[in-house]
Amino acid sequence: MSHFLNQRRFFAVNRWLFKFALQGMGFNNWRSLADSGEAWVVKDVLPKLHIGARPVFMDVGANSGDYSELLLARFPQASVHAFEPHPKTFVALGQNMRSRVQCHPLALGAEKGAFDLYDRGGDDGGIRASLAKEALETVQSKPLTAYSVTVSTVDDFVKEHSISTIDFIKIDTEGFEMDVLLGAKVSLAEGRIFAIQFEFNDVHFARRQFLADFQKVLPGHRLYRILRDGLVPLDLLSVAEREVFTFQNILAWPLTATPL
Repeated sequence: MSHFLNQRRFFAVNRWLFKFALQGMGFNNWRSLADSGEAWVVKDVLPKLHIGARPVFMDVGANSGDYSELLLARFPQASVHAFEPHPKTFVALGQNMRSRVQCHPLALGAEKGAFDLYDRGGDDGGIRASLAKEALETVQSKPLTAYSVTVSTVDDFVKEHSISTIDFIKIDTEGFEMDVLLGAKVSLAEGRIFAIQFEFNDVHFARRQFLADFQKVLPGHRLYRILRDGLVPLDLLSVAEREVFTFQNILAWPLTATPL
């Protein structure tokens, strides 16, 4: 059978089957929070943390606030900190969230300072704005628009706002996810951060970052790929099944919490 299929005339068919299989394995399901499995995680997985009546959440790369809305729908008493550095998108975030969420016109990274945020030309204010210029240049060829934005770190933010623990942090920063985690080094070492969700996709190829690198900075967590209604432990997959540079959401679950 393999000899039969391994012919040039079947390449297009095999390529279609490959793309179809990827979606079934948790890749490229980005069209909605339900398709991506994020809605299921918030509804059915996060309660297993046994968090208190007023949990603390961080939505890093909040865009217009859809994920913050999802968190509040399941945990109406939660304290949600939403971070969105893009000046145009931040306006939309504030209008959508109003006083229900604490909105911060900040990026979070590995160090504090003023850095350029890049967006795709012709799509200013889109969902793929990133502090990693090389990441955007990998996936599109249009000229980039740059904004100077303020960057803080998770460690500095929790110290400045007297936050003792973060029950859950979602990170969607288009290739800058690792930088956010590096800026949370102290909080992670002290066990102040519990569950973490981050996006991994094609832009990480440009930064030469692998999921194995994320596991190294999260030794107190087990990593899972999120499906629409379930989780797949990454440590049970081969390298070829794990290190795939296309859209996927990863859940880092604390080893001290109820096993999933």
